[in-house]
Amino acid sequence: MNSNDISIFYDQYVNGGSSVKNSFSAHFDYLLWEDLQNDLLACERLQRKPFYKIALLRGEAIYDSKDQKIPIAGNTIVFTSPLTRFSFKTIDENFEGRYCVCSERFLRGTSRLYISNWPVFKDRGIYTQSLSNKQYNELLHLFNDIENEYQSDYPLKEELVRNRVFDIIHYTQKLDKNLLEIISGPEESLEERFFKMLENSFISIRPEMPLEGKSPAYFAQLLYTSVDHLNKTMKRVTGKTTLSLIHQRIIEEANILLKHTAYSVKEIAWSLHFQETSHFQNFYKKRTNCTPLEYRNA
Repeated sequence: MNSNDISIFYDQYVNGGSSVKNSFSAHFDYLLWEDLQNDLLACERLQRKPFYKIALLRGEAIYDSKDQKIPIAGNTIVFTSPLTRFSFKTIDENFEGRYCVCSERFLRGTSRLYISNWPVFKDRGIYTQSLSNKQYNELLHLFNDIENEYQSDYPLKEELVRNRVFDIIHYTQKLDKNLLEIISGPEESLEERFFKMLENSFISIRPEMPLEGKSPAYFAQLLYTSVDHLNKTMKRVTGKTTLSLIHQRIIEEANILLKHTAYSVKEIAWSLHFQETSHFQNFYKKRTNCTPLEYRNA
């Protein structure tokens, strides 16, 4: 990806603009660390965006997720799902990284696969696997194939790239026999579907495309269940009500928009489905003990 391409990517996907127009039916991109490190803030914003991410890495770094620090060193492959919240840091000057970034719709293609049930993407966590030099080189060959095909003019390259991505997934899952013990059936649980739907609702929000709904009733209707059943399920699984989980996610997104965009507080309030800025400010302060501007300027 050249510098012009990466700028378009940051503007349109990381900063929340319209989608890049290409021949693919859903979002896919191939990134190199040498491009991402030129703008570390944009790299951080990318980490927070709800995509599936597969990273082939060489060097030392730290993933930080759910109050857990996960150090990596040497040759490593890393998988994260759209529900994974994490940050990433490295001071290794020789660090190398290749990244496949894609939406569920891209991975699903025309099939009925439940992507979140694949072992490497389970439990909203970060999956890492250390690699020997031989394993690294074999995966590197697949990543290079993806890069070459992605840049080619082959009219059916989307399917070819998707197949190579699944080659990477299968290769990694075959390396770790423990992963195969957690393969589940095709049915997703209600809580899994709720979290996926909640995360997907924030993918493209901006002033021109605000959050469509934020009530338990809104999500219950989309999930074809009752508010009472949804609330009982989420309370049993997470210990929190459906409403508190929605509010928690709104605060997470508000913090992202405050720190990583130039949107005004009024624009952020509108993006998050608050018709009155004062309502958003009161909502935010009640849950964070500071105002939106105090958080932005901290």
